[in-house]
Amino acid sequence: MKTNLSQKMPIEKRQLTQEEKLTIENMKQRPRQIPSQIFRVCDEENQESAALDLAIDPDLSHKDGLNLLESHLLASTGAINTSVSLQLMASFSKTLTQGKVKGKKLANWLNSLAQTMQALAPQDEYEGQLIGQLVVLHEHAMDWLGRATRTERVDFANVYLNGASKLLTRHHETLDALLKYRRRGEQRVHVEHVHVHNGGQAVVGNIMTGGGVKQKTEEGPHAKV
Repeated sequence: MKTNLSQKMPIEKRQLTQEEKLTIENMKQRPRQIPSQIFRVCDEENQESAALDLAIDPDLSHKDGLNLLESHLLASTGAINTSVSLQLMASFSKTLTQGKVKGKKLANWLNSLAQTMQALAPQDEYEGQLIGQLVVLHEHAMDWLGRATRTERVDFANVYLNGASKLLTRHHETLDALLKYRRRGEQRVHVEHVHVHNGGQAVVGNIMTGGGVKQKTEEGPHAKV
């Protein structure tokens, strides 16, 4: 008796585990970023080498579309005007693509770069510069790591790994510079050693200037800090 292969029994799918459901739920609670298209090609029929233009939403009025586009662009770079934003994006693009990418691929590169920078929310032009540098350093470091895994020459691999290590070091230094810049104005006091004499009081808790931090005191020479 021949079996009809077209009448196979459906394969029963498994159910999500509680851990998988929790993972999905946690991701849903994260703030989502709406993808913004800032750049597009001028000539759809010649996408590989066509020049780029600003992507104004045709479903909006020209004024509204221009305002929305400008908002996306400024949110990416932290700059206060469009010309500075475009200059920054062009500079980052040249560093990433080395002028070898054109047309639709370049538009996709720039749009991805803009969305990545938006996610880090630069608040001014200086933050935009640092964030752009973070992206560029990370991309080049990943490129060098990829070269190290593809080569069969040990000496070449060492060169690539050394280059990637230096790029990642600069990446971490740039990130530290960004975080320090964002913390400007905050005053912190770091206490390492506290000596309490007879009858004295020791402050227990985090000590920060200019803030209302709950504190408690203990008296005596054996007060714990």
